[in-house]
Amino acid sequence: MLMQGPAARRENHTVRVNADWVVVGGGLAGVCAAITAARAGLQVVLIQDRPVLGGNASSEVRLWVLGATAHMYNNNRWAREG
Repeated sequence: MLMQGPAARRENHTVRVNADWVVVGGGLAGVCAAITAARAGLQVVLIQDRPVLGGNASSEVRLWVLGATAHMYNNNRWAREG
């Protein structure tokens, strides 16, 4: 598949980084692992594919407070008020 538009103009850059520990994923567990390793004195690299940290707990992800079915039967008020 040929890419068109802005995606076709992207360039891949190679960056070489020396690290003792690499954490892939900036969710809650990944951030905690990176912080723990850094506090232990390791050089840590955290790789994240989203613009914010926190994974599904971040404000970027829109999850209902009361679960996936909270929007059914017009119960949005309960999801908002929790």
